[in-house]
Amino acid sequence: MYLKELVTNVFGSPFFDEINNPVSCNESLDKDHSEIQRIINQIEQRVGQILFEAKNENNLVDDREGRLGPKLVRLDTSTHHGLFIVSSDRLSVNSQSNFSTMRANTGVYRGKWMYEVQLGSKGVMQLGWGTAQCKFNQESGVGDIVNSYAYDGNRVRKWNVSTHKYGEPWLSGDIIGCAIDMDNGSISFYRNGKNLGVAFERITMGPGILYFPTVSLAFTENITTNFGTTPMRYPIEGYQILQQRPAVEIQNAQILFEWLERLLKEYKNLDDLIKFCKEDQIISIRAFMACVARCILKQIGPLVAVPYIAQDIFVPFVKKIIKIDNDMLFTCLDLMWTFLEKHEMKVCLETAVTYLSSVFRQVSVVLKYPDQCAVLVLLNNLCQHTRTRHYLLQFILFDKVKFANFIHVKPVDDDCLNNIVNTIWWETSPIDSLIESNKVHYTKACDEIKFCVTEVESLQVELLKTLLINTDGDATSTPTSRTIFLRKFRRFVKENLISSRPMPMHQTPLPITLCCFHRLLVTFRVLWNDEIGLTNPVYTPCRSFCDSSINYSGIDRIGGVLSHLNKAFQNDLLQLLGSDHLQLQQETVTAEAENTQLTANAFAAGNTRVAAAAAAAAESPVISVFARMINVNSVNVGGSSLLERIGYFPYHSREDGTPMQLGPQDSAMSLIELLDGIILFYHAAAKKQIAKVANIRDVMSEYIIAISETKNRLDLVKNFNDRISQDIQLQLLKTIEIFNKKLTEQARHMAWVRAVVYSEEKQQRLVWLLKTILTTLEKASENGNLFSFVPEFYLEVLADLLNSLKNHIHPTVPMDRIAGFKEMLQEIAQFLCDHFQDTRIVNANSKDTLILTLAGFASNSMTLEALESVSRDSRMKMVSNLLRSYENRAWAQSNWILVRFWQGNGFAFRYDKSPHIAKKVGPKILNQESLAQPIKPCPSSVFQDHIKQVLLSNNQATTLFLNSLLNQLNWAFSEFIGMIQEIHNVSSRPERVFIESRQLKICATCFDLAVSLLRVLEMIASIAPNVFTDSSLPSSENLLARLCQLLCQILNRTSMQTSSFQHVVLLDIPDLQTVDHFPILTAVVGILLALLKEDMLISESDQVPKVTKAIITEPSFQMTSLYFVLGDVKNTKIKNLKPFSFLNYKDQHLHVTEAEIDLVKKMIRHLDYYRTQLPLAETPCNDDDLCTICYAYPITAIFKPCNHTSCHACIDRHLLNSRNCFFCKASITQVVSTEGKVLHEFSSETSIQVSSSESTEDSMQP
Repeated sequence: MYLKELVTNVFGSPFFDEINNPVSCNESLDKDHSEIQRIINQIEQRVGQILFEAKNENNLVDDREGRLGPKLVRLDTSTHHGLFIVSSDRLSVNSQSNFSTMRANTGVYRGKWMYEVQLGSKGVMQLGWGTAQCKFNQESGVGDIVNSYAYDGNRVRKWNVSTHKYGEPWLSGDIIGCAIDMDNGSISFYRNGKNLGVAFERITMGPGILYFPTVSLAFTENITTNFGTTPMRYPIEGYQILQQRPAVEIQNAQILFEWLERLLKEYKNLDDLIKFCKEDQIISIRAFMACVARCILKQIGPLVAVPYIAQDIFVPFVKKIIKIDNDMLFTCLDLMWTFLEKHEMKVCLETAVTYLSSVFRQVSVVLKYPDQCAVLVLLNNLCQHTRTRHYLLQFILFDKVKFANFIHVKPVDDDCLNNIVNTIWWETSPIDSLIESNKVHYTKACDEIKFCVTEVESLQVELLKTLLINTDGDATSTPTSRTIFLRKFRRFVKENLISSRPMPMHQTPLPITLCCFHRLLVTFRVLWNDEIGLTNPVYTPCRSFCDSSINYSGIDRIGGVLSHLNKAFQNDLLQLLGSDHLQLQQETVTAEAENTQLTANAFAAGNTRVAAAAAAAAESPVISVFARMINVNSVNVGGSSLLERIGYFPYHSREDGTPMQLGPQDSAMSLIELLDGIILFYHAAAKKQIAKVANIRDVMSEYIIAISETKNRLDLVKNFNDRISQDIQLQLLKTIEIFNKKLTEQARHMAWVRAVVYSEEKQQRLVWLLKTILTTLEKASENGNLFSFVPEFYLEVLADLLNSLKNHIHPTVPMDRIAGFKEMLQEIAQFLCDHFQDTRIVNANSKDTLILTLAGFASNSMTLEALESVSRDSRMKMVSNLLRSYENRAWAQSNWILVRFWQGNGFAFRYDKSPHIAKKVGPKILNQESLAQPIKPCPSSVFQDHIKQVLLSNNQATTLFLNSLLNQLNWAFSEFIGMIQEIHNVSSRPERVFIESRQLKICATCFDLAVSLLRVLEMIASIAPNVFTDSSLPSSENLLARLCQLLCQILNRTSMQTSSFQHVVLLDIPDLQTVDHFPILTAVVGILLALLKEDMLISESDQVPKVTKAIITEPSFQMTSLYFVLGDVKNTKIKNLKPFSFLNYKDQHLHVTEAEIDLVKKMIRHLDYYRTQLPLAETPCNDDDLCTICYAYPITAIFKPCNHTSCHACIDRHLLNSRNCFFCKASITQVVSTEGKVLHEFSSETSIQVSSSESTEDSMQP
């Protein structure tokens, strides 16, 4: 091998002849240093001469005809309308106003011109052209003003003052081409290279008319424009680009990269060359080749810093050498990192990765995703190079580009999906043979989609495995890729966790988060199996929650505030971590507190920090959209730094500031940290997408029901031949056609969901994660007080995963396909029972999560069976906690669980949705926050039996519970009636009055609470009537009297035809759809029937039974209220505004059965009979002798020492809640009868539960 051959192979034969005479390789390398340096200098000089000769005059202006503006085309921030966030290069914008508009700084008046826009979102945007004379505002953008023209793919319209249908729907990632032909006066638009046709013709032209690229965006919509800074993705033949391509630089770059490729091929053969060289050479062949590489790269450096060159030359070059040999790429990157300036390498890599992200984000028109796979292969190859991987992780993948974009798999284009899923199927009941015949082909299409998507997912997992390499660090200077990834990923997750930030565009789109979650989970499991092994169980050790090895800043613990836990359980921490580690932990907490204080001081520093923060932004790897913020009213932005006000903080404060560990991390602990981040990521974002996708299936189910009912109607109408019936047939056929079209579209989307989102593989991954979290919680619980350190999101993710499997993925992928799912549910149920009301769980959200999860178990037959299968002791413990007093605690959910145990057994309580709603005509708007959500009844005889045992085993606790239940019922119904009266008064005014939706929802919630409390009382009266009727129990008489009083008051308020309740029900207010006679009257009647069950079995006699007497002697009792429930209104003077009767619900659904109607009739006869047997009660004529609390009974009790008076019943009820006087609030020491008999006596040590309306209301959390 001769030197001539080496230089000739790289630069060509004429090149070598001009720099030197041919000599042998060994001779040249044996010469002295000066001779070698001379040869290298000649090569360098000749390289520069060749490039110089290729240069033409490089004008500083662009004076092409038909164009007016600067050479570099950017968005003009001086012409904006509304609030924007603009990238540092002024090509990307994010709208922060209702409708923001901005135009470019260059206009055109002659010729054919184009520019491109890549959509970052798919919402309302208008893209097009406008003149300088257009006066935009925050309501009118491009296309809304004369001489402005726009296309909006969200609404599929074109705009020029008026609007017309045009184009096709666009998606995020699409490239929209905007072309204007000033010669013919027309404007056209393109979507991903597809011509959408001429949108506008005969546009305004003439003197003074200059059209500028103009964009208008709705709130949070974002785009990236390309006026020629980088090559057009879809150039249009005959159209010029606004910013002229750098032709000279491109020519030079092509020459240089061709030389570089040849040199890399010589590097590939380096080992063969070395064999022919002497050992005593002054310079080795490797060193000489490095000198030649320096000569080339010295010229390449400034060129790759030009985005156009980096995208147009460098990226194709990398693709080319990857196909030849990966080692060539690593050699190339080694040389570039060695000889290029840092800023040159930075711009080159940023441009390359941004371009790859742009390509990847486009919707694929082919199922095999060729472009996306090519991008992943290229990026993975780049990341195989250690130094490049470190730089991409540190500064680009998480800061300049969202790494999660590369982990997403978008659905294919609609046309492609239509071709793949060309046979449509959906589930029908009863089975439609015509539709069912398509199932096989439909399933094959789903399998085809799954297969192709799996290929992309495999490449994404390989990329993540590369980014998580744990062997590329240096213990003295460099952290591993895994260390960097975990730090960056933690910050990324927390950005998605903080939902209340002022910059909503930071939230990663939900479809991306779900894909990212699944890919990370697969990567974790692969790495765990490779590095740790299958034999080791996977869970997060309790130590990780305590030792600060994982950054949980800003995340609550289930036991309360971390600082309190550290103090309260210091001894436990010492035992687990050791004294040295505890001191370190305390120092970390102190450092974090100091950092927080520094941040607070920074906010107080005022405007003096604006310049400093801007300078920091220039040096730091700031997210590009933060680089500049424009506000129409930004003359004075306030005291704090502008960048800080928009959510940007310097690099050290945006993420964990603790130094990264140098060298390899412990494999197990680093993977546990990754797993913890994945769990937090699911909690922050991924779970929302799983729930969102379920809506597609739910909406489709509604359409399936609608088309089935319409077909049934059509079959009925076909039996008639009159003209009206024929018209109805035509209308029904049109309706069926519309439904079929919609179902076809939804079925194709569901094919994607079945194949990619709700597949069996995805279900199994969620099951695995659920078991892992459950194991983590069980192991942590074994650590005693240290269980309190568990982050609250672990409990929430446990509940969310279960909900996703049970309510979202099921029934698309049934739960019974999960191996051992019954055992898994039973294990979760055991955990819930054991930790319900666990004193170590202090955090309010965690308590709510536990009880809501328990409520979910009680409302589904499958999970209820698991709940009934746990140990009896655990079940009894849970029931005892449910039956604790409702005072001073969140009781609504506990009550809801008790209702679920009873629903299906009560009087006319077999419905999942109250039948009065089903009977209404028109749209039904059910309050999503209501307690009355449609849930299929699944009563539990097991838990009813436990409730009975608990109630009868401890009379004192039962009395406190029932008293609190009656208090809450009194409060809920009183609040409800109060609001109903307000609504009645407002609606009766002659002028139009607006009632807040929030007030209506509160009113409906109070009604739902009252009904649920009544149903619990019905259950108690049915399964344990002795608590009200057993005379041997000291509190039974008092409780029975209170219950009768409440029932009579409710009956009176809801059965009067002229009441506010009746009036509001007739208004049919959408937010009050749950409010009606049926749910509350059936609950009240159910209680009365349960209480009177034994009495009605006794033959009629002169002796009035106890419960019967308690009811009919209640002062507020009226028989007319009971007649009302069967539609029998005795007082004919009152107009029956809305006839109500249980008889109206004896339909095919049997909401009220004939047997139940007979029981009601028998009860009315029973009460009617005994009412006539009782003598009329004698009421004292003197008002001074009446109890001033109830005004129903005479005074029979005196309070000591204040001597206030009341009847015996009122003071007994009052003393259940408070020992203070009802009137003067003085402490009561004794209660005596008017005859002097001591009724109650209290010592100073007596402890009585105190309750106030305020505490009751505060503790009610429905």
